[in-house]
Amino acid sequence: MIGELVERWHRGWIAADGLTSERRDGYLVVHVDRPHRRYEWIATDDAETAEMARIVAASAEPNWLSVPTLAPRKVIAELEAAGLVVARPDETFMRRALAGHPAPEPPAGYAVEVTEGPVIGVRVLADGEVAASGFMAVVGRDAVAHRIETSEAHRRRGLGSVVMGALVGEAVRAGAETGLLFASTDGVHLYVRLGWEKISDLVVAQNTVSP
Repeated sequence: MIGELVERWHRGWIAADGLTSERRDGYLVVHVDRPHRRYEWIATDDAETAEMARIVAASAEPNWLSVPTLAPRKVIAELEAAGLVVARPDETFMRRALAGHPAPEPPAGYAVEVTEGPVIGVRVLADGEVAASGFMAVVGRDAVAHRIETSEAHRRRGLGSVVMGALVGEAVRAGAETGLLFASTDGVHLYVRLGWEKISDLVVAQNTVSP
């Protein structure tokens, strides 16, 4: 089941970020094409970790490997044994049924700006400056959240919840029913408060090739 959800999440991620992907030797590879991450390999089954880690470690360009797993310690050991550097050992793969998602109003002094489309954009503005923002790509019945951010000066004011509520509202109107996301260690607290549930842990590693 995790593998299917990972596939669905990846389709939303590449739509949100304007990327492409392919299968290499049966493994899922996203063309990120950035200086510090040329490709991101994504495991749809953590039993593939050791072999995928060997491939990524031996590649000539800077590559990452992301592994959703229910056994993070085992995965970390396999990644390190292959020579990869574990950059994010404790991220979280999450989902939520979108019906009934909280949608708080912005605090006084803030305004919400929404851009509609297959990739929905939301910005929370304060005096014309962006205080918080995020994207959500709708692919079929799934909606994938991406780059949910709040600027340092505007944190602890509930703006992340405002962004997520606005994104989900638009996604539901576009036909989405299920939300999927990869959450950072800090971000997971926000999503739990909004009713998102954990699917699995997520371990992210990279090779030692310099850009």
